[in-house]
Amino acid sequence: MDVEIYSQDRKSFEEFESAVAAFDEVIECRRMYGRPDYFLRVAVGDHAACEAFLTGKLSGLTGVRCLESHLTMKKIKADS
Repeated sequence: MDVEIYSQDRKSFEEFESAVAAFDEVIECRRMYGRPDYFLRVAVGDHAACEAFLTGKLSGLTGVRCLESHLTMKKIKADS
C-alpha cells in the first residue's frame, strides 16, 4: 500500500510513523525516497477487512493525502 502525506516536516513524519506502528494490521512500514512517502505491508483477513482498515483507520490519520492499495492476483515468486 502506498501512502503520501501532505506535510514533509519532521513532526508530520514522526506522528504518522507512530500512529501506523501502533496498528496491528501493519506488518511492515518503510519511508521511501521520492514517491510514495511510505510503503506499507498490511495483513488482513479479506477485502472487507482491508476496506475497514483503509476507511476506519488509515485514511483518518491527520496528514494523509493519498492512499493506493495493491491486491495480489497471483504470487509468482517471493522471498522465503
